[in-house]
Amino acid sequence: MRMIYSMTDRLHPAVIGDDILYYAQCDVTCYVIRGERGDMLIDTGLPQIWGGMEKWLAGYDIRQVFLTHAHVDHDYNAAKLQRKGARILLSERDSTLRQNFLSQRLKPTIPKYAPRNVLMTIGGGLMRSPAYTADIFGKDRSLLRRMGYDADIVPLPGHTYGSCGVYSNGVLYCGDAFTALWKRPDICPNAVSPGLMRRSLERIVKLSPKMLACGHGLPLRFDEAYPVIEEYLRRTDKDGRLIR
Repeated sequence: MRMIYSMTDRLHPAVIGDDILYYAQCDVTCYVIRGERGDMLIDTGLPQIWGGMEKWLAGYDIRQVFLTHAHVDHDYNAAKLQRKGARILLSERDSTLRQNFLSQRLKPTIPKYAPRNVLMTIGGGLMRSPAYTADIFGKDRSLLRRMGYDADIVPLPGHTYGSCGVYSNGVLYCGDAFTALWKRPDICPNAVSPGLMRRSLERIVKLSPKMLACGHGLPLRFDEAYPVIEEYLRRTDKDGRLIR
């Protein structure tokens, strides 16, 4: 069931603590990181969350928007924020994915997610985000520090080729590298490269953040996610295929 109503750190701070600033609605979650010279929004959500999120964002000075990847449920409102003066940041490996969902065709990460993958492929092919201009970044992981944020870019390819996260103060804002979509920790249902996604999960385990702030579902403690990740790594080979 989709979460039509909204949840924010202001209304439900006890859910995850006071240090993660989030807006969650319609199964997507966006975040704000405070900086020395303004604030940064991580992902922008779907069109139906814009009204509520815009009001929530009124309490911040959004200078940058960091897109974890260029799927419509993460970048749809980027154009609106750009018109308000925000700078859009996107990985070079997702630069051609904007308004072109089918340019990186997804595969189910687990056989049970095959039907969902078909639906997402159809939906992604039909729905396009309004056009926006992005500042494309490559391998410069310290870019955010030069912008005044106590944060680093973490490459997390797999769901898309350019998927990236942001690591700040023990929190990994991981986009769709992991999910809590069904109110529980789970592997992302689909990936352009299950093998790359598997290696990104290994990277997350090595980093061992205190919290995972996912693009779908509310943030969760890493110790809640760890058993799920370890089980997936144990059951799959290096290419992300289930071991029989």
